[in-house]
Amino acid sequence: MQKGVIILGHGSRYQEANREVFQITEQVKTVETDAKVETGFLQFAEPTLPQIVEEMNQQGVKVIIVVPLLLTWGSHIQQDLPILLQAQKRLYPHITFQLAPHLGVDRRIAEIILDRVNQGKEIGMEN
Repeated sequence: MQKGVIILGHGSRYQEANREVFQITEQVKTVETDAKVETGFLQFAEPTLPQIVEEMNQQGVKVIIVVPLLLTWGSHIQQDLPILLQAQKRLYPHITFQLAPHLGVDRRIAEIILDRVNQGKEIGMEN
C-alpha cells in the first residue's frame, strides 16, 4: 500500500476515551479502502504518531496524510503538529507527509450537535 492515513486524536489518560478514536478509525476504514488507515495520538496514549509512521514506513507507505481529530485551531494545529511532522520528514525523507485540516467550523458539526440536542437526557438531583 502506497498511501497511509493517520487519524490523530489528542489522547487521554483514560483508555475509555481513547477507544472512541479507534472506533472512528474503524468507521473510516469501511469507507477508505485504498489506504492503510491507523489511529495515533498526540499525547497521553499510544500508539504515538512517530510509532505509526515507523510502522507505515516498514510497510512501504510513501504518502502519509495526518487527519487531526481536533475541533479548534489551537497550539497543537498551529505549532505542535507541524514541528512533529517536520521531525518525521527528517527521519523519513522518502515519505511525503500531508497535514489535513482540523475539524474546525463545518456545517456537518452543527448537524451533529442538533442531533445530540435531540438525544439529551435530563439530569436529576443527587444527594
